[in-house]
Amino acid sequence: MKISEQRLVVDPKPMYYKEIAQGFQISRILFTSLELDIFSKIGNEGKNLHQLATEIEVNENALGRLLNALVNFGFLEKKMSLYVNKVDTLLYLSNDSPNYLGNLTHIASLWDVWSDLTYTVKEGIPRKYQNLWEKDVKWIESFILASYHESKQYASQIVPSIPLKNCLKMLDLGAGSGIYSIEFAKIYPKLRVIAYDLPQVIPITQKFIDRSGLKERISTYGGDFTKDEIGEGYDFIFIADVLSEYPYSTTLELLKKAYNALNFGGVIAIFETMYNDERTGPKEAILQSLNLLVNTIGGDVFNDTDIWFALREAWFDDLYRINTDFGKSLVIGFK
Repeated sequence: MKISEQRLVVDPKPMYYKEIAQGFQISRILFTSLELDIFSKIGNEGKNLHQLATEIEVNENALGRLLNALVNFGFLEKKMSLYVNKVDTLLYLSNDSPNYLGNLTHIASLWDVWSDLTYTVKEGIPRKYQNLWEKDVKWIESFILASYHESKQYASQIVPSIPLKNCLKMLDLGAGSGIYSIEFAKIYPKLRVIAYDLPQVIPITQKFIDRSGLKERISTYGGDFTKDEIGEGYDFIFIADVLSEYPYSTTLELLKKAYNALNFGGVIAIFETMYNDERTGPKEAILQSLNLLVNTIGGDVFNDTDIWFALREAWFDDLYRINTDFGKSLVIGFK
């Protein structure tokens, strides 16, 4: 005789909200593990608790709790008394790996300013604002490394999408790691590139360029493009993930400066995370907008209308947009 069954069902919404609210705890576990360099210290072999605590110079009992949490959340395996990296963890979270996600350490550095989101929403400006001139070298290196790892995913896809004919001189405005300068130079063997960024960023940019083997065709220039001259005689100007960091008025002035710096028939390409028309998505744009809120004075994500008006105000013509499936868009215009 079959026993009758009943199923008890609870409203899933309370658990959904609780999981979102507790999400910061898992993030903090990962950030602390990266800051202590746990995955690199474990390496390929696996280590026991005492070995790791001695090597990292931390409290053994406290580290044991953290390591067990990493096992529970799928970052590590525990085999007898040894803690062992999983394949993906070793590939992406060990700084000895060429695929190391260095941008995660920059995300960790955003912890404090994001904790001030309530204050920033109340006041409209961040409590602890610092511009790049005021940031220390470690923060800048982390920021550039983060942008490199992100941009590396896109560069080889977007560079061939930009229509360049007989282009001999290019300006990469806000070059960061120089990943786009390098990719353009690879595709266009006659192209000479100026990688322009703040003076304290340029030494980092130069390191990436030196490693590329293309330093004969890529020059670096340090300056503040909101105040200083950017040169002239360019056939192409590329601006990636820069404009949204500034107030709209600054964007207008910079685009006018870019227009004047281009030769007739020159091309401008802007690569940015962009809102939909209602400014309610996509998710990448929403998070980037809030990140700009807590980190900049007046920076925000654009939508189509914003960027169209700004480019037309600067006299660019024949504007069009190329969408991607990774939350960013490429907007192209001509002089």
